[in-house]
Amino acid sequence: MNFFYESYVVDAIRDGRFSLAYSPHPLLTFALFLLVPVLVWWLYRRTTRPLTPRWRLLLISLRSAALIILLLMLLRPVISTWEINPQETYLAVLVDDSESMQIADMAGGQSRSEAVRSVLYGDDGALATLAERYQLRTFGFDKSLRRAGSELELTASGNLSSPDAALQQVADQLGGLPLSGVVLISDGADNSGGDVLARARDFAAREIPIFTVGVGQSDIPTDVGITSVSAASTILDNSVFDVQATLIQRGYAGRQVNLRVMDGDTEVLSRAVLLGADGSSQRVDLELSPERREPILYELLIEPLDQELILQNNRYQFLVDNSERPALNVLYVEGHPRNEFKFIRRAVEGDESLRLASYLQTGPGRFYRQGINSPLELNNGFPTDASELYTYEAVILGDIERDFLSDEQLGLLQDFVAERGGGLLLSGRLNDAFIDTALADLLPVTPERSTTLPAYLQGGITRGTHATGELFRPRLTPSGEFSPLLRLSSDDSENRVQWAALPALQGVYVTGRPKPGATVLAEHPSIQYQGQALPVIATQRYGSGRSMAITTASTWRWQMLMSSEDDSHERIWRQMLRWLSQDALERVTVNFDKPFYNVGDQVTVTARVRNEEFQADNNASLWLQRTNPDGSMSDVAMEWDISEDGVYRSQFTVDQEGVYNTLVDVSSAVGAGIENEKNSAFVVTPSLREFNNAGRDAGLLGRIAESSGGQYYDLSQIDQLVSDIERTPGAYSREVQEDLWDKPWLLALLIALMSADWMARRYRGLS
Repeated sequence: MNFFYESYVVDAIRDGRFSLAYSPHPLLTFALFLLVPVLVWWLYRRTTRPLTPRWRLLLISLRSAALIILLLMLLRPVISTWEINPQETYLAVLVDDSESMQIADMAGGQSRSEAVRSVLYGDDGALATLAERYQLRTFGFDKSLRRAGSELELTASGNLSSPDAALQQVADQLGGLPLSGVVLISDGADNSGGDVLARARDFAAREIPIFTVGVGQSDIPTDVGITSVSAASTILDNSVFDVQATLIQRGYAGRQVNLRVMDGDTEVLSRAVLLGADGSSQRVDLELSPERREPILYELLIEPLDQELILQNNRYQFLVDNSERPALNVLYVEGHPRNEFKFIRRAVEGDESLRLASYLQTGPGRFYRQGINSPLELNNGFPTDASELYTYEAVILGDIERDFLSDEQLGLLQDFVAERGGGLLLSGRLNDAFIDTALADLLPVTPERSTTLPAYLQGGITRGTHATGELFRPRLTPSGEFSPLLRLSSDDSENRVQWAALPALQGVYVTGRPKPGATVLAEHPSIQYQGQALPVIATQRYGSGRSMAITTASTWRWQMLMSSEDDSHERIWRQMLRWLSQDALERVTVNFDKPFYNVGDQVTVTARVRNEEFQADNNASLWLQRTNPDGSMSDVAMEWDISEDGVYRSQFTVDQEGVYNTLVDVSSAVGAGIENEKNSAFVVTPSLREFNNAGRDAGLLGRIAESSGGQYYDLSQIDQLVSDIERTPGAYSREVQEDLWDKPWLLALLIALMSADWMARRYRGLS
């Protein structure tokens, strides 16, 4: 303790808390201290024996130092300090009890929690020393605070660290007591989102200092962890899921690790991954094909590496919802029989995720319906009211004449895309008579009247006597090469090979420039108009929906001229139709406020309800049925959020790990109303937030201490904290003056100097 005490004296002198009680005047005192070495030098001018300059300097220094210390003691040196009356005030000790305290990165392979317990508890522990001066209140904290009367109550099992909440609860529980200070022992993790510095400033306003103690290494030297995993169904196939995992590592740059995806005890996927630079994160793309039509809980595993400190973040659970989904409804309207119509219908056959209802004009006043759900569907042709059109998620328009759609139907189609969020695809050419209508506004390209085009660009898609009617192979743009709409293989090089093998198309409809915000996916390799290549496939967002234009009517050649085993034509069309329709608004949508949860988290379920015209419905009645992982069920009414039209919410806390299934049952009070059900699922996983960025955050702990008027220490400095804490000013401490002249260390220094002076004089034979 002497070393720490001497350090305290030095700090006191530096901070201006040192003074001389009997000093007559600062200038006179300074003169007296200068006079001492002058007087000694004068006395050593003549000696009984001759002295060398070095010996003379040594003797002058020893005698001067001894006399200066004597003079200092006579002037009574004091330090102004603070003290409290023993056992009259309280001290709160808060110990981090979250899962990050399990990390074994302390000396001797101890975990952080074990190291803390070893310095706090026992007869010689810091708590025993502090208990001699204070009424102690010891707590463990993670997301909340609880009393910890013994070390056995510290289990390091909390899945969230919230020093902000812990300090708030200390203020609430001990606010009525004379609280001298708070000792906060933690690795500095704060994943609660609270403002702990604002809380520390509140303590400073009440003159209650917070002393923080940092535990653990600031940088974890060896670790490989999974920080996040996301999974979404692909438009390639709605039973195929793209999985993106993010890894971070330190200490294993250039090493290879094995990733495994487990479905229970069954391995469904394995991938070797080469790790990047230390401290960098890298994304790994995986592809899963679930075998069951239900929500499936997978686990991603990293095989442990040698000397890896944190193994808990080598596992990550994620949910893939492969439940049965209703088929997406697509309406296809065609003005006359043509190859494109026949082959598009064939491409969709057998795809359970798509239902293609078609309305084909076979002759004057003659129409043919296919893929309909009832005899009344499309009985009167293209829908004339929103309730009928809005049952579809996408619309394909083939080669139709202007009288096929009325102005009212075109306006309805525009609302279908902009407000209902549906998709629109124009396949082939746009009749000149549509150029000044709402249909032209919907397209991602600018239509051009055929009569205004140069002669060599006229007529190609309808007759093959011009350059626009010749064979061509569409050229994928950079956007098209990597677009999921046109992918034939997940491998980039293989995708290019398969596109190069497709048969040439014939005939292109000439349009103007793409509209602002549109994306061209494929273009003509040789024909240009208005200074740029003719777009062949282009897309754009429009209001809540999206639109697409394919300016050729010959994609059927991709099937007709390929082997029967090749599915490139089917794949491209299925992907385009899924893209058009899968993001269309639903009458009932259910969302959760997080992608996953941990035990103890609050879940907020939000349901958005629309009526038959897809307007917000504030008059619906909603019930949420929840099935827990253990099979138990509960029902609760969802309440309308008055601040948002058509939005209903429900909240609850989860206390089990596993998959939760929810069913939102909706009935509407508007008119005939709607009745609908929406199934969803979410997962509660083991928490990893305590093991990501798990190094000691000394910066945060230091700012907490500084903001409150306390001080930061490492765990190895716990003895210094015990010594310093009672000398720190607080609301219940008083200022006192502590004498230094009678301190043993000062007397020992004086005796040592006088002894050294006497021995030196005897050695030289001086009197």
